[in-house]
Amino acid sequence: MSRFFPEHVMIIAEVGSNHDGSLDTAFALIDMAAAAGADVVKFQSFLADDLLAADDPNHARIKSLELPRDWYGRLMDHCAARGVTFLSTATNDTTIGWMEDLGVAAYKIASCNITHQPLIDRLAAIGKPIIASAGMADLDEVVAFEAGLRAAGHAEHAVLHCVAEYPTQPKDLHLGHITTLKGALACPVGFSDHSPGAHMAVAAVALGARIVEKHISLDKSGAGMDHEVAVLPDVFRDLCRGVRDAEAALDADFRADPRTVFTMRRSVRFARDLPAGAVVAATDLKVTRPEDGLAPATLPALAGRRLAVAVSANQPTSWDLFEGGAP
Repeated sequence: MSRFFPEHVMIIAEVGSNHDGSLDTAFALIDMAAAAGADVVKFQSFLADDLLAADDPNHARIKSLELPRDWYGRLMDHCAARGVTFLSTATNDTTIGWMEDLGVAAYKIASCNITHQPLIDRLAAIGKPIIASAGMADLDEVVAFEAGLRAAGHAEHAVLHCVAEYPTQPKDLHLGHITTLKGALACPVGFSDHSPGAHMAVAAVALGARIVEKHISLDKSGAGMDHEVAVLPDVFRDLCRGVRDAEAALDADFRADPRTVFTMRRSVRFARDLPAGAVVAATDLKVTRPEDGLAPATLPALAGRRLAVAVSANQPTSWDLFEGGAP
């Protein structure tokens, strides 16, 4: 697809704030995601003072879940050591600057910011790949967002269908919208999954999602804001396995195995010994495996034909055994 987006379905393990303010927990989540088969591990680069007034009752909690500046390089290094890509949701100039100093590979835009034009323009000007969730935008807004990036000369971006309900029940996922987005956009389309379990992500891949994002957790009783919509390690492993199985199963280049065809298909054989010159009756023929004789569809044409040579019981039929050969 591009230098950033792989040919296979990209699996993003979304840590969000589920590190609970602990760098060791963040490292453990990276380890878990990498072991399960993720391609990318994503965090969120928010600052409480940028999002909320100082007297907001949620300010202290949000503040405790920020990624400190000195974490970024360590998280990136840990991701690299585990063979996954570090990604974070960009929300403000300050943390974008921190990430630019470290040379991050790409940026994520949250659903709530898909119409935040100053942020979009800032990231487009940087020129690195962008993945945007579209759970708080209608189709016209998503189309305008993607067209705006292309008009700005931005080449590598993707849009994720998602539903901004936490968690989202399967009946509310509207997975068919993936097909709509694929038809409306000139970029890869994926799915940010807030549903319980692993199976809806697999369904999204069957509908053409090229990216799957899923929140992960080590302990759903933690302090982070995303534990309710996250899955534990065993479910995330199932998701990764299911996504890989689904994309392998979607290969459209189907050809029947000729060995199986030969062994399992039936063809016409002689039911008994017959001398040269005998006129073959329908009862002199049978249809059995393998497919080394004439096709069963030739039975009407074979009955009444005269043999050019003697044949034996169970011998496969062929046109050269009959006077006059093929009709």
